[in-house]
Amino acid sequence: MALALAAALLFPLSAGAAEKTVTFKVVGWHSKGDAYKTEVAVRSVKGVSNASANFAQTTLAVTYEDSQASRQQLEKAIGDAGYSTGK
Repeated sequence: MALALAAALLFPLSAGAAEKTVTFKVVGWHSKGDAYKTEVAVRSVKGVSNASANFAQTTLAVTYEDSQASRQQLEKAIGDAGYSTGK
């Protein structure tokens, strides 16, 4: 009983949270600097634990906690950086 209580106190937010990874096709990159700029923008979204751009494939893989961030927020960050996502 005490162990369950201690676990509940230590990990109260993890019950409904799930880590997700999504890969976006990014439109508008012309250099590796553009890819880096997008990584930085997406990493600034609360809940994002990793963003990894592949300039050659024009993709951005993002790992995030779905309880803190949404796909729409990630797409907005990409847009705010000056790029768009392909569908």
